[in-house]
Amino acid sequence: MADSNRCSPRSKRSKNNTCSQRSSVLSVVGTVCLILVVTGCTIGRAPKHPSWKNATGAEQYERLMWQAIRDKDWNDAEYHLAPTFVGVTPSGQALDRAAWIAHWKSVQLKDFSLAEVSVQPQGADMVVTYIFQGSGNLSAPAASGAGLRVVSVWQQIKHGWLLTTTAMTPLAPMQK
Repeated sequence: MADSNRCSPRSKRSKNNTCSQRSSVLSVVGTVCLILVVTGCTIGRAPKHPSWKNATGAEQYERLMWQAIRDKDWNDAEYHLAPTFVGVTPSGQALDRAAWIAHWKSVQLKDFSLAEVSVQPQGADMVVTYIFQGSGNLSAPAASGAGLRVVSVWQQIKHGWLLTTTAMTPLAPMQK
């Protein structure tokens, strides 16, 4: 016994209109599903509470580094610095990895904010630039209130990202 609801080439003209409408609806639904599947990975939200394991970009890694310094989590901070890390302080002093950690241990950062963040890919590296504002017992150039222009380079390795260099330049106070 043939199914009277089935669309077939032998269907009558009124059934053909219904079959055509069904095909159109199925085509649209299929297209929407395909678009959602394809774009699902690119339009997802960033994690609500990023961590070193679920961070999705260099800006988050930069914020996590500052959080580690603020929270005095020296193991995490040091773990994410490249062995050949070089940091330049606001006063122009170049520091290796150990001296950089020692510098920030002496500072006692209480809070921070990043503004005007820009991330530029450079091969396997990410160059992050931003304006840093911090509070605590910061050095004179960092405590000027105008903030610091920071340039950091993060390098992708097999097991994540490492900070290879950071340079800080004091911004001139705005003239009124």
